Amino acid sequence: MNKIALTLTLILSFVFIKGLAQMQDNTGKQQSNDIEVIPMNSLKLEVNTMDSVQTSRINSFISSQIEDRRFLASVGGIILGTLANKASSIIVKEIKSYFNSSGFGEGLLKTTDSKKNKKDEWNNMIWNECIYEDSLTYIDNLSDFYSKGSFNSALDPENLQFNGFTVTSQKDGQDVLKFYCHLATDDESLFEIYNHSKFRLVLDSLYFYPYRCHLPNMPSNHIFPEKDKEYGRNTRFSFDDRDNLTVTLSFAITSSWYNEAIILARDVELGVFNVQIPIEEKGLSDSVFVYKKGMEGMAPLTIAGDCFIVPRSYMPLPGGKAHWGTGEYNVKLTITEKCDISPKIMKGWKKDYRRLRLMKKGKEMKDYIYNIYKQSGNSIMRSLIESASNHQPKQ
Repeated sequence: MNKIALTLTLILSFVFIKGLAQMQDNTGKQQSNDIEVIPMNSLKLEVNTMDSVQTSRINSFISSQIEDRRFLASVGGIILGTLANKASSIIVKEIKSYFNSSGFGEGLLKTTDSKKNKKDEWNNMIWNECIYEDSLTYIDNLSDFYSKGSFNSALDPENLQFNGFTVTSQKDGQDVLKFYCHLATDDESLFEIYNHSKFRLVLDSLYFYPYRCHLPNMPSNHIFPEKDKEYGRNTRFSFDDRDNLTVTLSFAITSSWYNEAIILARDVELGVFNVQIPIEEKGLSDSVFVYKKGMEGMAPLTIAGDCFIVPRSYMPLPGGKAHWGTGEYNVKLTITEKCDISPKIMKGWKKDYRRLRLMKKGKEMKDYIYNIYKQSGNSIMRSLIESASNHQPKQ
């Protein structure tokens, strides 16, 4: 690891430890030294739950297919895993993911260390700006896949309460993305749950604000432009400068459970869902891309992929009875914003290169960056906040 990367690693480690120690509440204030803090970005993932009508419909469907509800065999092919990482390890992992996407990672430093010609350096810088990725992983207290345990089998779908996800992403306190999907419960999908122990997701609605998005990803080039000071360069997304804007969401679902042999399966991947949304300027309404299932004149957006229903963990009870639990699982959400560059900006690369170099010159890293995880029930939110620049503590 080179000296620059090592220095940054030490700084980030100090920031993370200091930030967690000093953060007192969720009001955005540091009570110990009265340094004002400003919201940067937040990402929130919620698990939707079935209402009683939906649950009854699924239970009735399953019951109508069989008389003996012990039709499901125990889970076979158990994969042994290691003990789970502690919550702190997951937090550090997510912080590293954010820093790398924002240009703090070692790999992105190689651009500035290289001795390539100006055109190559500009190419690296401009393409760094064309992708932004953020992720969020459930840590603890996630609501279980089923509302009640079962005396029938490990894959008994009765009392299924999981019903898809709600995602909210914000930048500088403003919405960038709002996303809602639910578990498919049409007859074909219910037969798939019954016959293959798999489920699918349906996209209900999505709102995306391209002019508030994280592209161009300026921090990927270690540039932190001040508000209203753009050096003659557009620091917000522009369809004149960028082409083929797409937003991709990925949900990876894993689970851990005991089988009847009291063998532990740890962090087994059950399935991955992906949806890619192309954003075109002509498709905006009041500067917002809006999708609603069944909207007139709009082609349906499909969430690709499927997932096994979550296995229930085995628990023998007194009196020789066997009981299976309510299905523990974890979700990792990854959001990617990506675009290309337009012929216009390619043609003027020399002028753009000079602007980028000017913007980058003399810029310093933000004072502190805090990473706060909050979780309760079936939702988790990660907020990134920074201390106000040049703000002096009260005496």
